[in-house]
Amino acid sequence: MAFSDEVQYCKYYGPAMEDAMTIRPILLSCGLLLGTAASADDQQAFEAAYQAYRDAVAAQQYHLALEPAAEARRLGESLYPDDLRKTATLAFNHGAVLGNLRRHHEAYPVLNRSRKLMRRAFGEDAHELLNVELALLDSAPPQGVRGVMEEALKLAAMHRAGDSGFIAGVKLKGALRLWGVDAISLLGEAAELYRSEGDSQGYALAQFWIGKKRLAGREYRRVPEPLNAAIEALPDGDRLALMAHAHLVEAYEQLGESQNATAHCLAIGRAKPWTDNDDYQPLFRGAPSYPVAALRSDREGSVVLEFTVDEAGFVRNPKVVDSKGGKVFHEPAIEAAKRFRYAPRFVDGKAVAVAEVRNRIIFDERNAPRDGKQWTREPVAAVTYYVPLIDPWGAL
Repeated sequence: MAFSDEVQYCKYYGPAMEDAMTIRPILLSCGLLLGTAASADDQQAFEAAYQAYRDAVAAQQYHLALEPAAEARRLGESLYPDDLRKTATLAFNHGAVLGNLRRHHEAYPVLNRSRKLMRRAFGEDAHELLNVELALLDSAPPQGVRGVMEEALKLAAMHRAGDSGFIAGVKLKGALRLWGVDAISLLGEAAELYRSEGDSQGYALAQFWIGKKRLAGREYRRVPEPLNAAIEALPDGDRLALMAHAHLVEAYEQLGESQNATAHCLAIGRAKPWTDNDDYQPLFRGAPSYPVAALRSDREGSVVLEFTVDEAGFVRNPKVVDSKGGKVFHEPAIEAAKRFRYAPRFVDGKAVAVAEVRNRIIFDERNAPRDGKQWTREPVAAVTYYVPLIDPWGAL
């Protein structure tokens, strides 16, 4: 087996819509000349582990790459204790696989070790460190994200200065990990860089997250501009565009502007293939009021409603078909259902009404406010099109 010392770095890819940006393990080859003290068996075991790692990574089967990556690192550190380039590379490969498997608590110390070794081997600002910082940006704990992002941006400015898309990707990823006061400005900078590169997908992605950040902060008036910009930059029916439409439905409904939400309900219904009533979930749910009498007596319950969804996605004629806990829950459930919004069903290019749609509203006393005014949590499952922001350290 032939090995070389040349580092082959992968391209930095922007975040996918469901996954955060993934750093692929670097297929680094090490010029492995067996020292006199090492056994032939150890050398063969190392080569076998390293080849198994490479084969698994090439097939993007990272769960199969983990064990051989760890074994290659262990054997390599024993065989080549004085070769910092090799040991740094093997540590990075191991950490990158852990990161791809979202085992970030384990990946972070391994990647941090690789960073220290690479700095010693290549220099403090060497281009070889850039991919390490990008991997660390995925796996760093919340308190370490800002420092990693700043280091990644510094190295990107030194070694990828002409690649605006690359720098935009670092800013976007940093914004998603920080998700604090600086997120909007970083996302705005990323959007402009993507636009300057003519990257409509990257531009739309950055604008989408600006809208989502504002939605999370209940800045409903400021949600439409970035989400509409994302939709305009994408082809009709694009998955990210559909998620933007869904968030716009929520923003407009929260503002009490149901008619403005209708166009987005229709856009989703037009693009989304119809399944059946059993899978028909609302895009927006109004939270029901918790009956004061039930709250005072610690009573819980649930109500199953049946209704028609009209051609604009509004609920019509809701009625109770089953309930638990008493009739005290009926009226709040009916009033809440009247605020639901759906993506209408389309037949032959036209929106049609859907009858006999059912939805269960659950009243859980543990999530009700003490004043009995309004329930604080959505009654059923999350919105169909919602894609949560994933923070591997659970801080968001």
